[in-house]
Amino acid sequence: MSGGSETVAHLRCAIAGIEAEARPGRPRPSFRLSVARALDGALGGGLSGDALHEIHPAAAGDGAAAMGFALCLAARFCMASSRRASILIASEDFCLRETGALYGPGLAAFGLDRERLTIVNASDGRALLWAMEEALKSGALAVVVGELWSLARHYGLAASRRLLLAARAGSTPALLVHGGLFGRMAALSSAAETRFEIAAATSRRLAPANGRLSLPGAPVFAARLVKARLSPSAQGPPARLFDETRITRLEWRGAETCFHDPTVPLPMVRPPVDGSRARLAGQ
Repeated sequence: MSGGSETVAHLRCAIAGIEAEARPGRPRPSFRLSVARALDGALGGGLSGDALHEIHPAAAGDGAAAMGFALCLAARFCMASSRRASILIASEDFCLRETGALYGPGLAAFGLDRERLTIVNASDGRALLWAMEEALKSGALAVVVGELWSLARHYGLAASRRLLLAARAGSTPALLVHGGLFGRMAALSSAAETRFEIAAATSRRLAPANGRLSLPGAPVFAARLVKARLSPSAQGPPARLFDETRITRLEWRGAETCFHDPTVPLPMVRPPVDGSRARLAGQ
């Protein structure tokens, strides 16, 4: 009987292990994508590779900037993917009418290879969310990007939870751009791990070859992290690890597929008030 009891106990342990592996709450992979040093600390090292991340424009005219920021993150996820290199970009038809369709040379400037892109036009928000969920669960993509307009009708805690579970099931990040909602995101309850508010920023001008009119430089975003839900191990004691009022200027470098981190300002030595510098220069 003793041998039989040991066998049963062994089988129970084996079954418990199998069930733990299949359970949705199993430990998640530790992969996190670095965004920029100015934001990575609040993100626990970066953006999780199997979660839902929301992006919304700061004002009515910032919809294109929000989508551009999502494309930058998609390019970085694609570069970091070790076994998948395809990207799905799905947009609700109304978003295309409001902000326009994606432009091929512009996608290349963001570091995206058009041969690795699958672009889907969804008739409404419900179809868009369904396409994103199925793509995420497949596990065949480096990242899934969605652009949603009719948020109030089709998106909420339940819909976002489905996207989050699909992202975890396929170990694929989801980037959801809320093109039609600005200034009211604080009232939105969702299961997203992070949320960014994006505004367009002035880029540095480039000197032209003929010396006349200057050319626009690299895309620049004014990013504000308004939500960051970290795991308990990364978060530590319950506390807010970021300032949601802080705006970070991020300049995109498409050739390097990364954001240029802002230079840390260093205090300058003030000149002496007695004019000794001028006397030394005269000597």
